[in-house]
Amino acid sequence: MRRVAAALLLSSLVHLSPPSALAAPGPGGEFGTDQTATGELLGGDTAEVVAREGRDLGPQDRARRGGGDVVCRLYDDAQPDRALGPDDFGPDVYGKPVQVLRVCTDRDTGEYVDTDILTVTPPLPGAFVDPRRLAVMARSRLPLPLPSARMNPAGEQTVNVDSWLWVDNWEPQTRSATAGGVTTVVVATPVEQRWTFGSPSEKKVCADAGTPYDLSRPASEQSTTCSYTFRHSSAGQPNSAYRVSVTLVWRVTWTSNIGASGDLGFVSRTATIPTRVAEHQALNDSGRGQ
Repeated sequence: MRRVAAALLLSSLVHLSPPSALAAPGPGGEFGTDQTATGELLGGDTAEVVAREGRDLGPQDRARRGGGDVVCRLYDDAQPDRALGPDDFGPDVYGKPVQVLRVCTDRDTGEYVDTDILTVTPPLPGAFVDPRRLAVMARSRLPLPLPSARMNPAGEQTVNVDSWLWVDNWEPQTRSATAGGVTTVVVATPVEQRWTFGSPSEKKVCADAGTPYDLSRPASEQSTTCSYTFRHSSAGQPNSAYRVSVTLVWRVTWTSNIGASGDLGFVSRTATIPTRVAEHQALNDSGRGQ
C-alpha cells in the first residue's frame, strides 16, 4: 500500500485553516456544510431560516467577495511534486487499496479549500469522488454582493404614495469544483427580495427583481408587482429617517456530470437604506411627480 509522504501532508496542512466539509463550521467560516432548505419561500416567514442557513458564509450585512472555481488534485510520496493522473496507477496496483492525499485549491487565488487522505482502489473511476462534497466546496467560493436596492421616487418618499421597489443586481452566482473526472456546478439563484420599513411588522416580500420606474414614460403605461406605501412620515425617527433594510435571498442548488444533484439551502445579504418620508400632497395618481 502506498503511503502519503509526511512532509507533503504537513506542508499542505500548514496553510489550510477551513474545517472539513462534513464538520459544522463556526460563524463566519469560509467552508460551508450541506444545507437543507426548510419552510416556505412565500406565504411564510422564512427570514430566520434564511439567516441561519447562510451564516457560515460570513456576516449577512457584508458583501462577500468569494473566489474562483475549485480544482482538486491527488498526490502521493512517489511523486510529491506533481499531481497524479489515472496513468500513474499501473496494473500492479489494480484492485488494491491505495492511500493518496487530495488537495483542493481555488483556481483563481491559489487558496486551499480542502484537503483529505483518501483510500482509493485503482483503476480510478470518477465514482470515488463525492459530488455533494464538491458542491459544498464550490458553495464556499460563491460571491454574495449586497443588494443594489432602488426606490422610486428617488430620495425622499411620500406618505400615501406608492414607492416602487427593485434590485438592480438580481442575478445568479455560480461556481464549480472538479476532482478526477467529476465536476459539480453550484448555482445560487435569486428567489426573493425582503424589505422591512422601520419595524419587522412593516414589510414587503417580492419574488422577482421588481420593475425599475421609467421617468420618460407615462405612469399609466407602467406597473410593478413590488411596491410599498408608507402611512406615516419619518418625523420623530432618529435623523428623521426610517432604517429600511433590503435582503436579497438566493437558493443554492447543484448538479454534476455524473447525474447527482441536490439542494444546499438559502444564502442572503442585507443592505440598509436610511429613508426619509414626508407628508406631501400628491400631484397625480401615481405620485411620480414628487
